[in-house]
Amino acid sequence: MDGKKIRDLRIKRGLSLSELAKLSGVSKSYLSFIERGKQTNPSIEVVEKIAAALQTDMQSILNVALPKKQTKGAPIDLDTDVIQLAIEMSKSNIDKEKLKRLIELLK
Repeated sequence: MDGKKIRDLRIKRGLSLSELAKLSGVSKSYLSFIERGKQTNPSIEVVEKIAAALQTDMQSILNVALPKKQTKGAPIDLDTDVIQLAIEMSKSNIDKEKLKRLIELLK
């Protein structure tokens, strides 16, 4: 996740950190950690709340690394279906270890 993008969007919308916290339901301190790059891997639920509060889509604030064959750390475009699948999976009761094994199999 790109904390700088969140900060820029927040400022562009004229929101203080406190206002974004109130709108999103995410604590001010956690938002500050994200914006400063101290927290780079928040849950999908948190990303969803922040995106909704900033009136943007999740894809615009996510920063996902490319596969190893491409430039490491470069952002990629996420398909809306992939984002929706990630949201649905995060809401389900899927065991994380089983999910990790599934991901390895798919690779």
